[in-house]
Amino acid sequence: MSRASIDDEVRAATERGDHAAAAGIIVGALRTDIVAYLGSLTRDHPQLLQDAFSCWCEDILRGLPSFQFAASVRTWSYTLARHAAVRCMRDDQRRVRRLVGGDVPVDIAAIVRSETAEYLRTAMKDRLAQVRAELADDERELLYLRVDRQVAWREIEAIVRAPGDPDDEAACRRREQALRKRFQSLKRRIRERLA
Repeated sequence: MSRASIDDEVRAATERGDHAAAAGIIVGALRTDIVAYLGSLTRDHPQLLQDAFSCWCEDILRGLPSFQFAASVRTWSYTLARHAAVRCMRDDQRRVRRLVGGDVPVDIAAIVRSETAEYLRTAMKDRLAQVRAELADDERELLYLRVDRQVAWREIEAIVRAPGDPDDEAACRRREQALRKRFQSLKRRIRERLA
């Protein structure tokens, strides 16, 4: 499903007041990408990944009534996923209370296994995984969004923007440029480690 059609279908469902259907469209269309993204943020810790995914689904449903389509559904979804992962990783007590049992509607491990890119199944996988594991969380996130998911720089800036950061055009452009420079430095460091 294309990005524009997701946005159109979600907008139509929310205008009808059918937020459950809109949430179903989002989860159905983006779950594989979001699971992989959450996996990169949680270092594929299965329980934390399931917890973050569950929180993301809840956040989608709760947030739809106030979502105003200022960003694309995809950008908004990635932002909510990031916030869900951060909340789950930061709050151990909440994570324990919200443990998800075997009745999870989506078999997350199966999605991750079945949709892993072919290049990750090579001998280089172990070396690259080791280098990635040693990166800081925000560096892994940047690498995942730009390389693995090929998210546009403007969307990445919107996803990682801290609450309260100015969102005027000049400030967004400065943060976007800083992200590009950081990405170039990160690529250089990874190449050096893999050489």
